[in-house]
Amino acid sequence: RRFEVGYAAAFEAFTEVLESRKEGLGGSWFTAPGESSREAFMRRVKRSDPAYEIYAAYAAEHTERWAGAKALTLDAAMAEMPEVERKYQLECAEYGNVLFGLSDEFSSAGKMEQEQLAKLADLGKLQAQLDSGAYVAIEGAEKIRQAEVLTKAVEAFETGKDKAVDAVLATKLPALDRKK
Repeated sequence: RRFEVGYAAAFEAFTEVLESRKEGLGGSWFTAPGESSREAFMRRVKRSDPAYEIYAAYAAEHTERWAGAKALTLDAAMAEMPEVERKYQLECAEYGNVLFGLSDEFSSAGKMEQEQLAKLADLGKLQAQLDSGAYVAIEGAEKIRQAEVLTKAVEAFETGKDKAVDAVLATKLPALDRKK
């Protein structure tokens, strides 16, 4: 199937621009010769962009952290993998906590569901809902079958979410503080 004539012409013009940049930059279309990808990205961000200072702080932190980087052998990398995976799982859990704590869309829906579960638990109807399959709760790789366990899991999630949000909101980036 072919593109519409207008799209085909626009794509063709775009590829011609990219190809002409490639020739003009010695084969590099994103970075100029001797320029890092960080420098190329920052060169393209307008200084008037409200997020410019955030990008600049991130770029400075990225440069600082990668300055001491060292190459690993395959064996050394494989030996590090369990710890990397453990940290990744922790990071994913914290991301979920922050997402549900800061996003109005997710936090309001979650709050409504939490209130509904609390009402059912107070009325003694949560266990029946779990038993009938009307509610299914999963924690880790296990199905939660007891209302008390589910209630405690929801409370623990709320506590962890609040702590994660507080930690994120309390985080200060020195690079951004200097700019104020």
